[in-house]
Order: sequence, then C-alpha cells, then structure tokens
Amino acid sequence: MVPARRTDLGRGPAGRKNGVFVWAAVRAFAGWIVVAGVLADCAPAVNKPMTQSIELMKVPWGPFARQCASTRVSYTAVRWRVGETEVAKVYETCTGFAAMPSGPDAVEITASVSKTDGPSAPVILRMRRDTEGRARAAVPGDIGLLAQGSDAPEAAETLAREIGLTARQLINPSENMTLPIQLSVPFPVNGALSCHPDGKARNHGRETVVLFCTLDQNVRTDHLDVRVRLTGVEEIDVPTGVCLTSLLTGDLRGRIRLHDNAAWQSANDKLVYHRETDFE
Repeated sequence: MVPARRTDLGRGPAGRKNGVFVWAAVRAFAGWIVVAGVLADCAPAVNKPMTQSIELMKVPWGPFARQCASTRVSYTAVRWRVGETEVAKVYETCTGFAAMPSGPDAVEITASVSKTDGPSAPVILRMRRDTEGRARAAVPGDIGLLAQGSDAPEAAETLAREIGLTARQLINPSENMTLPIQLSVPFPVNGALSCHPDGKARNHGRETVVLFCTLDQNVRTDHLDVRVRLTGVEEIDVPTGVCLTSLLTGDLRGRIRLHDNAAWQSANDKLVYHRETDFE
C-alpha cells in the first residue's frame, strides 16, 4: 500500500521517550485533521431537502471533460529519536473524456486513463453508454469513436460502472442505493457503498443529489486481508447519473503483503478518497 512499515523502538529515558512519542502523536493527528479539513471544503453542500422521488440519468452524458479520483493512504511509524511520524502516499487516477452522440439516448465515449504511479502513456478505453442500462466496452463492429475497440475491455466495463449509474432510475428520499467504488492503490480495493439521499445541490449550474454513504467491508485477496471502512458523501448529476464529486474518509485494518512471496505485515492505515469532475 505505502512504503514498508518500520518500527525502531529505542531504550532511551522513559520520561523523554514518552514525551517525544506523545508530542509526535499529537502532531501526526493534527496533520490528519488539516488534510481532512482542507478536503472537507471540497465536499458538496446540500441547499435543498429532497422531499420526493427524482429520476436520474434521463440523458447519457453531459459536458464532462475530466475526472480525477485519489486515495490518500497514511499510517503512523515509530522511529528512535524521532517518535511517531505520519507516512502518507497519494494514489491518483485521472480520466479524460471525448464523447460523440450515438442515437437519441446513447453516447460513445473514448476515455484516456492515466495514473500517478502507472505507465507514462495513458490507457485508452472505449465504451458506449445509454440510458437503458447497456453501458459496455467497445466490441468489433462498432462505429464512430468505438471503431478501434478498447485496449482493455474489462477495464472499460469497470470504468463504465464507476462513472455513475448504468441505467435510468428513480431515487426515493427514504430508500438506500448502492454505488461501486474502487480505491486507487497498488492493489485495487473494490467495494459497494450503501448510500442514502441527503438532499439537493447545484454543481456548475446543474441539478445534483447529495448522498450520505458508508462502507464496512472485508477484502481478501492474494495481497490483502483487511477490513475497509469509509464514511462520506457522493454527489450525483441528476440529468446523467454521473458521480461528480466524492469525499470519503475512514481506515483500512488487517494485513497486507507487497508481492506473492513477501511476508504478511500488519496494516492500520487511514484513508481519504476524493473524486472531482472538471467541466468543458
């Protein structure tokens, strides 16, 4: 996840050691509060309660130019003569969009995906999105922007789901809905957010719905055996069902290993997930 943990506990005078460790812990916690506070300023603010059902995704696409999603992973390391310090790393994925209408209720999208810790050249993904739930990767025989097909069909299908809703639907103020999420870390963590409508908002003059979301999920893979917990908000564009803004904080606890033959090591990490959409 983040650089290997290192614990260098010394045997200095107990009073001095405890004082250093307590003060360092306070500084690390204060740093975490600053990060969360800065990101909180980016969170969507509800300006009107939601009193009746709203239909989402009446049209397949909007004036969206780019979307970036980042996951900040941090933990506390203890080192001799230094005390407790926060070690953090941010993993970010940005996707640029080029879209072309394909009939009255569909759009063909070419997405250029780049990662901060990935290959220098972006990955090109092509997909078709419509309001009846047939979002899919490009296939042979497609025309327009889809004609060349996708470099990675499975990745295109995943992206189609993560962009937002995959079909037109009604959202009721008293009902929960589920949204997928993928944390951008070296080992992808896929989860399903449980979300409840919190109210209406506006983003670039567009009507949106703000959802309060939580995740509490166990993840077991060849490299992860962890419990992931997140809490925060998701903002969905009403006309298109696209998730415009996300801000979720929480933690990841359990054990990880950096490769197949590595030893398992404990993980007790703080997480901040942030997504922001740029408009044309």
